[in-house]
Amino acid sequence: MTKPTILVVTTDKDLLRTFYTVAIKLDMKLLPLAGVSSCDFLAQPWHAVIIDLATPNIDGISLLSLVRSLSPFALRGLVVSSPDPQLLLRAVNKAQVHHIWVKPLSAKEVMDALQQRHEITGGRTLPLLLATAFESKTETGYGHSYRVAQYALALGHELGLNEDELESLQLGCLLHDIGKLLLREQFSQNKTLQIEQTLSRQHPMLGEQLVKNLGLPKGAISVIRHHHERWDGKGYPDQLQGEMIPLLARIASVANAYDHLTEMKGNSPPLSHSEINAMLRSEMGQAFDPKIVRTLLNLRETQDVWEVLEQLTELPALAPVVQQALILLEREDFDWREVTEVIAQDQNLVAQLLKLANSALTGLRRKVTSLPTALRVLGARPVRNLLLTMTVRPFLQAPSELQLWEHSLACGLVAKRLAQQTQLVDPEEAFTAGLLHDIGKTLLMRFFPQSCRRVQQIARRQECPTFIAERLIFSVTHAEVGAWLLERWRIPSPFCEAVAVHHTPVPETQPLAWHLYWANQFIHFALGDMPLAKWGMIDLLPPSLHPIFANPEKLVQEAMAQVKSVENALL
Repeated sequence: MTKPTILVVTTDKDLLRTFYTVAIKLDMKLLPLAGVSSCDFLAQPWHAVIIDLATPNIDGISLLSLVRSLSPFALRGLVVSSPDPQLLLRAVNKAQVHHIWVKPLSAKEVMDALQQRHEITGGRTLPLLLATAFESKTETGYGHSYRVAQYALALGHELGLNEDELESLQLGCLLHDIGKLLLREQFSQNKTLQIEQTLSRQHPMLGEQLVKNLGLPKGAISVIRHHHERWDGKGYPDQLQGEMIPLLARIASVANAYDHLTEMKGNSPPLSHSEINAMLRSEMGQAFDPKIVRTLLNLRETQDVWEVLEQLTELPALAPVVQQALILLEREDFDWREVTEVIAQDQNLVAQLLKLANSALTGLRRKVTSLPTALRVLGARPVRNLLLTMTVRPFLQAPSELQLWEHSLACGLVAKRLAQQTQLVDPEEAFTAGLLHDIGKTLLMRFFPQSCRRVQQIARRQECPTFIAERLIFSVTHAEVGAWLLERWRIPSPFCEAVAVHHTPVPETQPLAWHLYWANQFIHFALGDMPLAKWGMIDLLPPSLHPIFANPEKLVQEAMAQVKSVENALL
């Protein structure tokens, strides 16, 4: 039996290596070409035709449009260097591509995508890629559409929507603001604010026009057109009222507003949990369907996280010996003898420290048997990391259902490896940030266990990041709570800042946070938790990390093996 054949048009050697790996794993044949000489060549029973848009002297989208006519059963894929929204829309509308990948890409990304033929309606990446691409070109802000989609899905599940309705709701929310792409061309500095507001009200209709050839379900299109309608009939574009507004659009309207309420605006402090609830209640029967608002309020935690935490008198704390040693190690002129005297006050701590010093965590080639030798051989930052590792281990192990200890230690090891590769931050500092990044989950689980389980249920059901479900339930995330705790532990501010934004870095964010972000991403991707969300951020990825994208699973597997070794050393 003849093997299925994948045609790949590219001059990129790294890309070819990735597709060769895929072809071997899927038992397929790969035909690489630097160009296509005739249309007849395309009229063959290809399993897939993949075109690299960067290939010289070809129009990749036009070629894929020909493939659609000449070999209609072939999967059509496009590889791009940057997700430009107009280009993506042209690829989807003209060539009806099944998949679009952003460089650099891994074999796992390709294999996962090739198993889903109808990517625009059934896939996980293309709608999100479109949403992220247009957000980068508008004032919407990165991640807004994805968060709205996840909030809406949570509400949809609570309201009893069926699977088709949930799919339509998700697609509509991901693309609800896509009409703003066309508004950019109409805005100028010479237009008054009133004119710009009038133009802005056109984006639902413009969005409906932009997606008309995408083959979206009617429910998704209704979300795009009607997500700014109001329950009292004072919305736009059609001034629909009450239940005349499609249900999916009513859900999207509440989810959209909720995201705006929870996001910081400029230098203004974020609204509190109770303030958000009060604003939602005030719009019941005005802007929003009262039933949907009640559903949202019933999902949310009844107490304000910050009010509860600020009143606690028994927060997790670093042992006094550890706290004193960390303070000494932060000094540029610290004395090893003084550090040794402090740590030696706790002989159990000394024994554990020596176990870790001789584990895979440090990579020492010879065994150290005394505390002074261990401290001098390792150096200040590795010793700090060993002290923190021993201290946070019990905290992270406590909520056993979350498996935080293994994940946090692995994240520290992966972040350290990335830092060694990029040479942009100190590898030991990258390890520290990775080790501490999820410490906030321990507080949330300890003091809000029921709501935390609701968060986990939403995250698993919707295959979305935990922090988005936390934002829905608590108005804050474990990242912010973790940074708050680390400040009370007097951990240096760069680590607190990195932990606070490790899910949501922006271009100006410090490199330490970006290393933490990518380490976390690689682990979740390698474990199959979610796609690798590099779109919108690819320009911020150091070129030295590109080779890792070919096989991030290997890096994660090595880290997990080290985690097991460390655990064995501590037994």
